[in-house]
Amino acid sequence: MHIKIDNLSDRPVYQQIIDQIKRDIALGRLAVGDKIPPVRQLALDIVINPNTIAKAYRQLEQDGVINTRAGSGTFVAEIQNTLNNESRKVLVCNQLELAVVDAVHTQVAQKELTNWFSEIAGRYYGRSNKI
Repeated sequence: MHIKIDNLSDRPVYQQIIDQIKRDIALGRLAVGDKIPPVRQLALDIVINPNTIAKAYRQLEQDGVINTRAGSGTFVAEIQNTLNNESRKVLVCNQLELAVVDAVHTQVAQKELTNWFSEIAGRYYGRSNKI
C-alpha cells in the first residue's frame, strides 16, 4: 500500500489517507481480507503523526471499509452496503456537485467533463469484479 500526502491540498491529511485507501480498494489494489499496515508502521512510512493515521483508521472502520481484529491486525472488510438508493444518490451527487463547481470555475466544457467522468469511471467499473 502506497499513501502519498499532498501538503498543499486543502483536504485534511487523515481524509487523504481515507480517500487513498478507498481508491485502492475500488481499483482492486487492496482486496477483501488484505491486511493493512499497523498505525505505527504507516506513520513511520509516510512520516505522519500516528494519531492522524489512527483517526483515518477509526473513520474507515466506522464506514465499514476496514475491520480490526484484536491481536491479528487491521484488514479490508467486505462491502456491506446498507444504504438505500436515495441515500447513495445524495452521497455521490454531493461529491459530483463539488467536481462540477470546480469544472465551471476552471472553464471546463460540460462535454469534456462528461468525457473525463466516463474515462475515470471506466477505470473502476471496467474491472472484472464489477460492483
